[in-house]
Amino acid sequence: MSVKYDVTTEGVLSATPQPGNEVLQYQTPWLAELFHSFPHINLSFKLTNSTFDPENESYLQTLGFLAALPISFLVLVLMLFSCYCCVRCCRQDKTKKRKKITCLTWTIVIFLLITGGIIGMGLFGNEDVDKGIVQFTTAANSLDGTISGARNEINSAEDNVNNTINNGVNGLLNLASSPLLNETARAKLKQWTNDIVISGQKVLSSIANIKDDVHETELGDVISKVKAYEYYRWLATLVFLCWELLICLLLLIGAFKKYKAILLMCTGLFVFNIILSLITAGAYLGVSVGLSDFCVDPDTYVNKVVRSETKVGLGFVQYCMNCSDKEENPFDQYLLAAQSSVTDANRTLTKIVEMASLFVGESVLQQAVKPVRDDLGKTVINIQELYADVNCAGIHNDYVNALLGVCDRGITGLAFLLMSSLVSATFLGLLIIFNSVAWRHMGKRKEYASIDEDDPFFPRNPETAPPASSYYSMRPPAREAFRGSPPPAYDYYPQYSRQTTEVGETVETVVPEPSAPDSVSDPTSGPTDV
Repeated sequence: MSVKYDVTTEGVLSATPQPGNEVLQYQTPWLAELFHSFPHINLSFKLTNSTFDPENESYLQTLGFLAALPISFLVLVLMLFSCYCCVRCCRQDKTKKRKKITCLTWTIVIFLLITGGIIGMGLFGNEDVDKGIVQFTTAANSLDGTISGARNEINSAEDNVNNTINNGVNGLLNLASSPLLNETARAKLKQWTNDIVISGQKVLSSIANIKDDVHETELGDVISKVKAYEYYRWLATLVFLCWELLICLLLLIGAFKKYKAILLMCTGLFVFNIILSLITAGAYLGVSVGLSDFCVDPDTYVNKVVRSETKVGLGFVQYCMNCSDKEENPFDQYLLAAQSSVTDANRTLTKIVEMASLFVGESVLQQAVKPVRDDLGKTVINIQELYADVNCAGIHNDYVNALLGVCDRGITGLAFLLMSSLVSATFLGLLIIFNSVAWRHMGKRKEYASIDEDDPFFPRNPETAPPASSYYSMRPPAREAFRGSPPPAYDYYPQYSRQTTEVGETVETVVPEPSAPDSVSDPTSGPTDV
């Protein structure tokens, strides 16, 4: 529940509870508890403390050890693949008959679809991590805005009070020096004017105690760095997962079309993807465990950072983190002191108005009093806004929202990315094995050579071949000048019979030559027509 501060006619702040803005409570997500329960073993193989402490070398070794587990598995996988490839390359099939691979093709297709679903889970996890970081930066921006607002109110209050002390009281002093006043009234007005100056100095002193805690507290640089790192992480992860989907789609086409070259190319790319997937899985595992250690007890580390990096008091930090009815705002004493001083100044100014109105006119009196009254009114508003800024409800809710963005959505997304990397690497390894079996049963695609249909020695189909004499009737005239022994005209041209065997091979056999003709024509008379 938030608190609204109202200003009375005399400048006194009154607190009024406002329903509808409930204080959020943080609970450690179960995934953070799960990752936190992982054994923390350093490089010396000894259990260490699981408290989040990134400055401790032993703790960093535990995160590095966990991150190295998937990478160690990668080395084992590469060794097994090397042995498997050597066995497949050295092995010779006893028969070169091609087998039907329909069942194997559908197995590859099913595994590809499952792998695509797993990669899609990684895309979902990538978006979940990004949304968690966006929630964190939004809450951090709101918290930074609250701190900046408190800083601005403090500066504005100081300016108003200084203006009253340095300039506003000059009009009151001129009023006290008016010849229209008697000595008693003149002395009282000077004393009351001095009281207003003292009250203003007390306001400045009270505000200065709060200013030291919020003056050097800025989150802008941290927020900018987090946004930049998250953008490049999200983009790199998206490109890698889309690249994996593209390769799976390419293999799917190759499996249906039975393109051996595509299978070989995808196999090589899968090895590269397995290496990247397991390396990223190691990074996701280390980050998930470290982030979970923080989320189990975030207050301890936040207190440590605030104490070392800022000047904010530890009491105010505890007040904002817990934000319970039992906690008291450590700034209340300074704010109440400033409020009391402003109230005293307003009451003193009222006395001056009542006394001076007996001796001077209304216009002269307002000209002297109005600047001081305006500055005191602005100071009251500044203190009212400062009360709201340093109230624990808004700061605590921003703190809890930032934790939920990182510890709830962020760790959930990292868990999806971790599972996607590990499972997709396993399925890609199985697809490599299936591909190596499938491509051995895929032959080269037949290529048709160009032929010359006028070649007389090219085998032809007996049903469509022209008469044998037509080949010799087309001899060029230049050959008729030679009266040697021309080759005899044969009535027979080899005929072929094509048969298909059981294994799908085509065999051509020559038809036996018919018996020789009874008579042979005169060679000098040229070819005879049959």
